[in-house]
Amino acid sequence: MILDIIISQLAEVISASANDLSGKTPLTPEYDIEPIDIAKLMIEIEKRFEVTIQDEDVHTFQTVNDVAKYVDALIAE
Repeated sequence: MILDIIISQLAEVISASANDLSGKTPLTPEYDIEPIDIAKLMIEIEKRFEVTIQDEDVHTFQTVNDVAKYVDALIAE
Protein backbone atom coordinates (compact mmCIF):
# COMPACT_ATOMS: atom_id res chain seq x y z
CA MET A 1 0.00 0.00 0.00
CA ILE A 2 2.65 2.55 1.04
CA LEU A 3 4.93 1.39 -1.77
CA ASP A 4 2.15 1.79 -4.34
CA ILE A 5 1.39 5.31 -3.16
CA ILE A 6 5.06 6.30 -3.25
CA ILE A 7 5.47 4.85 -6.74
CA SER A 8 2.41 6.78 -7.88
CA GLN A 9 3.75 10.00 -6.38
CA LEU A 10 7.18 9.47 -7.93
CA ALA A 11 5.58 8.84 -11.31
CA GLU A 12 3.78 12.18 -11.04
CA VAL A 13 6.95 14.02 -9.99
CA ILE A 14 9.05 12.68 -12.88
CA SER A 15 6.18 12.52 -15.42
CA ALA A 16 6.50 8.78 -15.93
CA SER A 17 4.13 5.85 -15.89
CA ALA A 18 3.78 4.15 -12.52
CA ASN A 19 3.90 0.86 -14.47
CA ASP A 20 7.52 1.65 -15.40
CA LEU A 21 8.55 1.99 -11.74
CA SER A 22 8.93 -0.54 -8.95
CA GLY A 23 10.30 -0.82 -5.45
CA LYS A 24 13.67 -1.68 -6.97
CA THR A 25 13.82 1.51 -9.04
CA PRO A 26 17.05 3.35 -8.13
CA LEU A 27 16.72 6.99 -7.13
CA THR A 28 19.43 8.12 -9.53
CA PRO A 29 19.82 10.45 -12.53
CA GLU A 30 20.37 7.39 -14.73
CA TYR A 31 16.66 6.71 -14.21
CA ASP A 32 15.74 10.35 -14.86
CA ILE A 33 15.34 10.98 -11.13
CA GLU A 34 17.24 14.14 -10.24
CA PRO A 35 17.90 15.49 -6.73
CA ILE A 36 15.13 18.07 -7.17
CA ASP A 37 12.71 15.25 -8.00
CA ILE A 38 13.67 13.45 -4.80
CA ALA A 39 13.09 16.66 -2.82
CA LYS A 40 9.65 17.07 -4.41
CA LEU A 41 8.84 13.43 -3.68
CA MET A 42 9.79 13.84 -0.01
CA ILE A 43 7.52 16.88 0.29
CA GLU A 44 4.62 14.96 -1.25
CA ILE A 45 5.23 11.98 1.05
CA GLU A 46 5.34 14.24 4.11
CA LYS A 47 2.01 15.79 3.13
CA ARG A 48 0.33 12.51 2.20
CA PHE A 49 1.41 10.51 5.26
CA GLU A 50 1.68 13.43 7.71
CA VAL A 51 5.25 12.52 8.66
CA THR A 52 8.56 14.37 8.82
CA ILE A 53 11.45 13.00 6.81
CA GLN A 54 14.82 14.08 8.16
CA ASP A 55 17.08 15.68 5.53
CA GLU A 56 20.06 13.59 6.60
CA ASP A 57 18.04 10.41 6.04
CA VAL A 58 17.06 11.32 2.48
CA HIS A 59 20.65 10.84 1.35
CA THR A 60 20.55 7.21 2.50
CA PHE A 61 17.70 6.24 0.16
CA GLN A 62 18.98 4.20 -2.77
CA THR A 63 15.70 2.76 -4.09
CA VAL A 64 11.96 3.35 -3.86
CA ASN A 65 11.82 0.41 -1.43
CA ASP A 66 14.17 2.27 0.93
CA VAL A 67 11.75 5.19 1.01
CA ALA A 68 8.75 2.92 1.59
CA LYS A 69 10.46 1.13 4.49
CA TYR A 70 11.43 4.45 6.07
CA VAL A 71 7.88 5.82 5.79
CA ASP A 72 6.45 2.56 7.13
CA ALA A 73 8.73 2.83 10.17
CA LEU A 74 7.70 6.46 10.75
CA ILE A 75 4.02 5.57 10.62
CA ALA A 76 4.54 2.67 13.05
CA GLU A 77 6.03 5.01 15.68
